[in-house]
Amino acid sequence: MDKQPPTQEQDERESFLTAARDLWPVAKGSLARVARPCGRPKECPACRNGQRHPMWIFTFRQGGRLRCRYVPAELAPILRRALGNGRRLEKRLTEEGEALIERYRRDRASRRTDE
Repeated sequence: MDKQPPTQEQDERESFLTAARDLWPVAKGSLARVARPCGRPKECPACRNGQRHPMWIFTFRQGGRLRCRYVPAELAPILRRALGNGRRLEKRLTEEGEALIERYRRDRASRRTDE
């Protein structure tokens, strides 16, 4: 059987999937370093002195609601990379949407000139 050459859409799909695969891990949200008192303010000497404990918080939306999760310090660099990858992927998705509209307009214009 003869193998047909890939269409432009198939080429674009493969290009997108390759780019998305290279952006793993991926996440959407924000990561912030905060300082808060611990859960034992009477027993903790640092909290009694007014000091706070540094920690990482991941904030994201889930089902339309804002959620926050504590992030262990050793996971923070990985999550930071995932958030950067998420921003790059979101930018790529926006570009793909724009390209889709442009392809549609070009195809529609070429069909009009062929008639």
